[in-house]
Amino acid sequence: MNLPTLGLRRKRKAAARRGRGEALLHLAGPAAAARGRKAAARKRRAPRPPRSRREGSRAWVRKAIGFLVFVEVLLLGGHAVRWARTSPLFAMEEVVLTGYRTLAPEEIIRLSALSSGMNLFEADLEGVRGRIEAHPWVRRARVRRRLPHAVHVEIEERLPVALIGGGAAVDREGVILGPAPRSGACLPRLEGYEKAGARPGEALGGPDAAAGLAAAVLFAGAPVLRSECFSVDRPRGGRLRLRGMGGALELLVSEAGMADQAARFRSVARRILRDQASRSAGPIELDLTFPGR
Repeated sequence: MNLPTLGLRRKRKAAARRGRGEALLHLAGPAAAARGRKAAARKRRAPRPPRSRREGSRAWVRKAIGFLVFVEVLLLGGHAVRWARTSPLFAMEEVVLTGYRTLAPEEIIRLSALSSGMNLFEADLEGVRGRIEAHPWVRRARVRRRLPHAVHVEIEERLPVALIGGGAAVDREGVILGPAPRSGACLPRLEGYEKAGARPGEALGGPDAAAGLAAAVLFAGAPVLRSECFSVDRPRGGRLRLRGMGGALELLVSEAGMADQAARFRSVARRILRDQASRSAGPIELDLTFPGR
């Protein structure tokens, strides 16, 4: 299908600012300006006589013709839409997928219900987006046409940050994703956060879940816990207990100011590891006492 090209006439423009106002001046060049001055002088010298009845009828005919042309354009536009929806020139041949990590491309295609040969303009892209976003691992999806033969599907997957009972993964928003993918990384385990009868796609919800997820995210990157499988207990009295290193490490973390506590813990852990590397093998002694407590 050959689409008409649009020719753009270039015009020189200048903008002059005066106070808060703005004026836009269209400059067409000296020759055009001279012609404009001559035409204005002719108009001043010879006032236009009133239109006769015949001229009025001609103006009415011109308006009628313009209206008929407008109606014809609308009708042709309707024919063009019907032609595009049935033309084999816009038959779907491929789907371009981007953004997936855990989900298999075949699974995304199955969810989209797109098929080869489907007309691009007949495809319900909003329905495709809704079906893909209904999957627990998909946080957001964007679907658009790529004429003449493709559909582009861009997804944003949810990233697992912790595990709950049964080994189900959850993201930082508390959405249950289902079985965690196999990988070398060890996700923090939330102890006591199981939700009876919960299915993938549902959220844990509640302030306790928000605190546990925040602790899992903030402390997972700490040097001592980075390669360890640690657990996070439900808060009691405004504090959470973190256990790691096979039970050799226990941390009491307050719900208030958790980000500052995590930053301090990372700083202490880096210092411990640095001192341990510079010493010979042996135990590390830490004096955490201070006067008054």
